[in-house]
This record gives sequence, C-alpha cells and structure tokens, in this order.
Amino acid sequence: MSSRKRGFPPDNGLRDGEHLACKRPSRAGGDKHIAALVLARGGSKGIPLKNIKMLAGVPLIGWVLRAAKDSEMFDSLWVSTDHDEIEKVAKACGAKVHRRSPEVSRDSSSSLETIQEFARLNPEVNVICNIQATSPCLHPKHVKEALEMITLQGFDSVFSVVRKHHFRWQEVKQGIGQLTKPLNLDPSNRPRRQDWDGELCESGSFYFTTRDLVLNKGLLQGGKVGHCEMPSSSIQMTSTGLWQSRVLRYPYKQDANCSNLAGLELSTETELWWLIINVAKYTCYKSRWNGSCQEFGHHSPSEGKKLSLR
Repeated sequence: MSSRKRGFPPDNGLRDGEHLACKRPSRAGGDKHIAALVLARGGSKGIPLKNIKMLAGVPLIGWVLRAAKDSEMFDSLWVSTDHDEIEKVAKACGAKVHRRSPEVSRDSSSSLETIQEFARLNPEVNVICNIQATSPCLHPKHVKEALEMITLQGFDSVFSVVRKHHFRWQEVKQGIGQLTKPLNLDPSNRPRRQDWDGELCESGSFYFTTRDLVLNKGLLQGGKVGHCEMPSSSIQMTSTGLWQSRVLRYPYKQDANCSNLAGLELSTETELWWLIINVAKYTCYKSRWNGSCQEFGHHSPSEGKKLSLR
C-alpha cells in the first residue's frame, strides 16, 4: 500500500487561490462546513511574535496546522492575524488568512470577539474550531474525537481538558488576618487519590463551537457542552523554558522510519526536510547507521533511500 503524501510541500500542490480543503467534500460534518481557526495576533506581550517563533525547526503555528490538516476533518484551515509576517507563515503552511480588523486586534480584544468577526465574514462556516497556536503537542486523534461529538453526537460545544488530582484551598480575608478554607475536599474525610476521579481543568488546546452559539448566544461554551480529555503533556506553551524540552518529548509527528531519543516518530520525507532539520538527535535503524545515535544532519535529502515513508 502506498503512503499518502503528508505535510506542507512548498506550493501545497494547489493552484493559485485554491485551498487544500476545497479538493474534497466535507468528510466530518456532511453538509456542514467545518473550519479550523488559529488566532495569532502579532502583539504578544509575553514572547514577541510568539506564534511564529521557531520551535524544533517549525514555526509554532505550523505544529497545530499540521495536526489539523492530518485529522482530515476540516473543510478549511484559517489563521486570524493582524501581522504581515504571521500572514506569510500561515500561507506557507497551507492556511487561509483572516486579516482581522483593528477593533479586534487590541490588547483588550477577546478571542470571542475575533471569532465572531470571522464568523460574520464567512457565512458558509457552520462549525468553528478555535485551535490555540500555543499547543504544539496537539494530536489529530483528539481533534477528530472532539469534532465527532459535534457532528455525530449533537453537542453544541466541545473543549479540551486535562484531569488533575489537586486538592484546592482558598485564602479568606477576615479582619486583619487571613484564613484558609478547602474548596474541593472535606479534610475530615480526605480521599485517597485512587478513590477520587479528580477534576477536569481546561487545557486551552481547543474550543469547538457552532456558528449559532457564537453569533446568537455570544458564547464559546454553551448549549449541550462536552469535553475531550487530553494527556497532561498537552498543556499550552507559555514560557520559553518549556518550548524545546516539551515539544521534543510529546509532539505529534508524522510517520517515518526513525525515532528520536524520546521514542517519537519523526517525518523524514524529502520535501519536508525543513521541518525536522533542527529537531533532535535520533536513533536510526536504516541503512548503514544500524541503530546508532546520529544527528539529523546526516539524513540529507540526497540520501533518498533513507527518506522513504512507510
């Protein structure tokens, strides 16, 4: 069985103005148009131009766009931005661009306001899947699971969560002093971890919702609400210290015949060389390397026999 071409080739294999999702009918929602939308404003305060910061050789938004594309659930992929450089990167990754207005590009602008503007400008879209750019560990299987809750099970909104087993307490000011009281446990009947299901906490990876909920109710989470539980490794990247170490351990990678030292699958398709040139050392079981640890630089595109997909 031949392998399907995957990833983002330089020209996306499309004619000018044609989007990758336009080459097929909707697979996920029948007659519904399902759009993936990544919000990527240029004015990030924590990390300048965070959304296109290179992470293991890939622009940050490239990780989630690739996961969205490989889920094969979307009729269109979009990046919403107000910045020229982010627009260029988004298009290079095969996404359409929603050039947001100044009114929803302010520091005080909410995600909901931007998504509402996108929905008004794209009346054909029925389901909007807001995927956070800061979630490079997102896997297509989670995208598919969440979307099928909307398209097959009738949910109006689904968002990503992680399960935590933390006992929470609250500070309570009383006069000049301060007390501490429990929020989610009874200290006189403290449960064992294995006897407690824990709590669901938003992971921030994605928020999927219907057009009606966004425009008519002004909500991202409402109606029949569902959740998609994800591994704890799927948390958002909010500090520079987490970037390289986390993505090398837990990202979604494409099929290949090499695995890095963390045991992850890595894409080595020749046309995607730019995606993995700076990723990590890896253990190669192909050709003359025979299981030894090598730098990715040894997998040059000229060594075609070692670059074939399964």
